[in-house]
Amino acid sequence: MSCTISAGFGLQCKDGIGGIKKIYLNAQSLFAGELTIDAPTEMITASSSAASLFEFVLPKSTGSFTEEVASSVENGTIFYTQTVTASFHKLSYQRRKQLELIAQNRLFVVVLDNNDNYWVVGYEDGAEVTAASTMTGVAKGDMNGYTITLTSDSKNKAYRIEDGVFASDFNIDAATPV
Repeated sequence: MSCTISAGFGLQCKDGIGGIKKIYLNAQSLFAGELTIDAPTEMITASSSAASLFEFVLPKSTGSFTEEVASSVENGTIFYTQTVTASFHKLSYQRRKQLELIAQNRLFVVVLDNNDNYWVVGYEDGAEVTAASTMTGVAKGDMNGYTITLTSDSKNKAYRIEDGVFASDFNIDAATPV
């Protein structure tokens, strides 16, 4: 891989928005080696995994995906820390149990952002639950529910799934009310 800079950035249209709509999860081991990644674009162009991804729909303005570079000048290394934070309203036994199972796994995570882009977190080594909260709130208008944080350290930036590939190549187990 060449480290030669190949282009600059101009100003873009102001048409992007922040936040995420949904996350999709399952065990990372079910997807390891099952994705086709186009070398020039570093986009996922196909999946051969037969495993399902479980859909988790987020309430508006309650989730985020961030990616930060971690670089060591002294050691000549670089990696990326990808963090997904998601909140789910209402406390229930079923939700508590699913979040407990999620916390026990190394995860393959797909994030659907509010610009309708799908991003993969945890492809190489899996994402881990690094924080989780259960809260009743204090006042009547406070949050009653759960918040989880999923974190992955990766050699590569998060891969984006090529438009149309998620709907055609991934098996989705749609969210159900619990």
